[in-house]
Amino acid sequence: MSAIGASSLIRARFGIPIDHDAGRERSVQLRAQADALARQLDGTLRAGRLALITGPSGSGKSLLLRALSRRLDRWVAAPPIDHANKAPTIELLAGSIEDRLRLLGACGLADAHPLVTPAGQLSDGQKARLALALAFEQAESIGERCTVLVDEFCSTLDRTTAASVAASVRRLVRPTCRFVCASANDDLIEHLRPDVLVYVPLEGTPEILTRNDSCAHIPGRSCPSMSENDSNETIGTPQGPSVSARAPLMTMPASPGCITEPRLRRRSSA
Repeated sequence: MSAIGASSLIRARFGIPIDHDAGRERSVQLRAQADALARQLDGTLRAGRLALITGPSGSGKSLLLRALSRRLDRWVAAPPIDHANKAPTIELLAGSIEDRLRLLGACGLADAHPLVTPAGQLSDGQKARLALALAFEQAESIGERCTVLVDEFCSTLDRTTAASVAASVRRLVRPTCRFVCASANDDLIEHLRPDVLVYVPLEGTPEILTRNDSCAHIPGRSCPSMSENDSNETIGTPQGPSVSARAPLMTMPASPGCITEPRLRRRSSA
């Protein structure tokens, strides 16, 4: 009898189907789920608003972004920065020097040295910030309603820099622009303060939450906290470890101001 392959042992141990047809069926299901979520997100997120897609690695965040891009007439993605690009960072942007510095500064490239460094020689984190600035510049140049899509948002940055960039990005979203980013780092919720939060678990039902919804039943989330500035439009801030390190989707006990029924719905028109 031939030896059982390592991949078959892992599949058997963790309940992953050995039948390739079952694997293809799951892929079809994930694509259908992404299409449905993209349709709801597109209908929920208004112009001038910001959405964050979060969940564990491998849950389908990138798949959702691609599904969303297929629905949009005008969208912009952060372009990759070629390592062979010898142009100084500041020269890759158009417009006045003030506009260039505004965009680069908001995306975390405010120091003089990286501004004059050839773009291809920047670190991975600096390249990601430059790509973000280029995406927003393109969105501003379109002058009509468009959506900026960014995958792995701030994933290559240290958490302090990521928090700073996330807070600054909100100021770049214009009334004609929507911003949708995906990240497994749910600590960004506190700084990004998204208008719409999409949680995609590895297993279970994805959710689209707006600012007046509760995140209490999402692992790592707390109930909305009320403040004079946010009124009833504050998304819960992260408590405890990242969602990728927490238990599966669960429902927390109800508390004042919280809605704990898992659901997937459009935002009301009210």
